Amino acid sequence: MHMAFAERIIRDPALPDPLRSAIKAQWGAFLLGSIAPDARVASGIRRADTHFFEYEPVIAVPPNVVMLTQYPALQPTHIHDAAHAVFIAGYSAHLAMDEVWCTDLLFPKFMKLDGGSFSSFQMLHMLLGYLDGRDYAALPIAEQYPALAGVTLDQWLPFIPDSALIAWRDLIAQQIAPDGHSQTLEILGQRIQMSADEMAAFINDTAQMDEKLWHNVPHETVAAVETTMYDRARDVLIGYLTDCSGTL
Repeated sequence: MHMAFAERIIRDPALPDPLRSAIKAQWGAFLLGSIAPDARVASGIRRADTHFFEYEPVIAVPPNVVMLTQYPALQPTHIHDAAHAVFIAGYSAHLAMDEVWCTDLLFPKFMKLDGGSFSSFQMLHMLLGYLDGRDYAALPIAEQYPALAGVTLDQWLPFIPDSALIAWRDLIAQQIAPDGHSQTLEILGQRIQMSADEMAAFINDTAQMDEKLWHNVPHETVAAVETTMYDRARDVLIGYLTDCSGTL
């Protein structure tokens, strides 16, 4: 989802050309920033400490604002390296997307979803697996893999160590390598006590998906939320990089 956002934003005519050029020049840093909040998966860091919000039906302060308030060194006026600036812009866009996912889909739909023999938590992971498979199939891995695998960093975040970011970079890069394959279902399956094959079988069973998931959370609902996620992330990205114009 987040790497798909990166591909979409770079082609968006609403993105000012100077910012597009800045992102393209630091493409690997942008890709890493776009996935970096989830580096906590491999590091044991609390989710709220990398995403800057708790799961709540209403999030009072946007998480990207919380991050910049807690860590002023990440504010545009304090960033003096183009790669670092683009990385934080990608990170901020990720936070904006996850905020909308939480308030517009997770709470209104999955907290009250009747999944029959499957819990709402399981159906949420089926949706995540479905969306990831859709996005993975569309990724231009020939472009993304070398950029992500080759990016280097130097203490870009005060709350996630470089070692965790590098491990996460390598895990994702391995999956988008020319000979790689997605490990999303293996990761998601561990959370709901299902194997990757079992998840794949369910996701590929149209009748099951219609009955258990799409009947309760229609395609149109998910698409509308994804549109809002994209628009919010684009606004956050443009705002941050515009304020970094002196560095870019």
